[in-house]
Amino acid sequence: MQTVGPVVGFYGDDFTGSSENLAQFHRSGLKTRLFLKMPSADELKKATRGLDVVGFAGTARALSNRDIVAEVSPAFEALRSLGCRFLQYKICSTFDSAPDVGNFGYVAEHMMRDGESLAVLAATPDFGRYTAFGNHYARFGKDILRLDRHPSMSNHPRTPMAEADLREHLRSLCSLPFVNVLLPDLRNPALLAERLEAAAHRGEGAIFDGVDNEDLELVSAALWDSLQARPVFALAAQGLAQLLGKRIARERSAADLVAVSTTVSAARNLLVLSGSCAIQTGRQIDVAEKQGWALLEVNPTRLKDDSDVAQQVEALKPLIAENIARCRPTVVYTARGNEMDRSRFEDVPPQLIGACYARLMIEARKEADVQRIVLAGGDSSSYAMRSSDASSLTIKVFDGEQHGHLCELMGGGLDGLEVLLKGGQVGDDDYLLRMLNGTETRK
Repeated sequence: MQTVGPVVGFYGDDFTGSSENLAQFHRSGLKTRLFLKMPSADELKKATRGLDVVGFAGTARALSNRDIVAEVSPAFEALRSLGCRFLQYKICSTFDSAPDVGNFGYVAEHMMRDGESLAVLAATPDFGRYTAFGNHYARFGKDILRLDRHPSMSNHPRTPMAEADLREHLRSLCSLPFVNVLLPDLRNPALLAERLEAAAHRGEGAIFDGVDNEDLELVSAALWDSLQARPVFALAAQGLAQLLGKRIARERSAADLVAVSTTVSAARNLLVLSGSCAIQTGRQIDVAEKQGWALLEVNPTRLKDDSDVAQQVEALKPLIAENIARCRPTVVYTARGNEMDRSRFEDVPPQLIGACYARLMIEARKEADVQRIVLAGGDSSSYAMRSSDASSLTIKVFDGEQHGHLCELMGGGLDGLEVLLKGGQVGDDDYLLRMLNGTETRK
């Protein structure tokens, strides 16, 4: 398909997932950029000239239905104005969403336009996320568990997953009709195209299985080819971006693709700002502690308003500065991944954690010349980035081994700052050590 300007645009419902989605398009050599704030129409048109993929990072994952449409609508209006015919609402590959928090079914009801086909693809095999016969699974350690039996996802503090059948879960979120496209059908390209066309003709959303990248490659190719007939609106995780990016890149000449760096350099020091309750993030903090890193705890239940945030920032600033001056990596955290953490977080506003971390990030950059920061946790990281005054980011390094993609910020006095936006479940136990020591000498 020959296009002028970006044909693919996405909105990510949190900042960590948005950067990961961008990285998956970037890994194929596509020209990409992620906006953290909405520019003017003229600025957007100028900034996206020559790009293949445009993304907007948002906070919808943490929003109620009352607020979510107002958050998402400007992004999709802007993407359609740029001529994007393939639109993705980037969701987490764990598919967690609740009727009154981060409801992506509600988004689809309000954002889709007549004549667009609706696709649902949560599978992301490289992250250990699989859909088989309509049910969704996620890796936990060496096990692969149904979402409703996953220790973290079934007990998520804001969007606990009590249903692994994606069609049933969507039925609890919205009134749109959906049909499953199961493994035997999608592995037959002709039958897959027929199922996709039939669903679009009947006004049904198509929920796709996927247990390996070959499945996702078939689905991505079918959706891309279907653009000849109608635009696509996809509720999809980063697995779609990975294989769709590969499909689009095949239509580009080598001269039109960008070079992709895959090596993370060592950092002089590292500051980690974690608002994650995830068990895996807790393990990563434990490993850092055993290596002698400084750990500073923030009690989020004490953050009631902006004055509490300011007080917490003033208390932490000198401690962070002292550790950085002594070349001691530092982790600021709200949780260690245990059951008590998750239960006490239910009523904690992620906006206030994000505001606290944004100020700490700005101070660390300005006063201590920190070059690299890890932000962990979906909701809190989203608000931290939105409060930071950075305007956009690009991918500097694609790290396919543990998905520790280095992003480079632009705007707001943070130009050149390297940031890793880490989902709670992402990375091995040594993830934080890897982000400090780099990967240049690894085999």
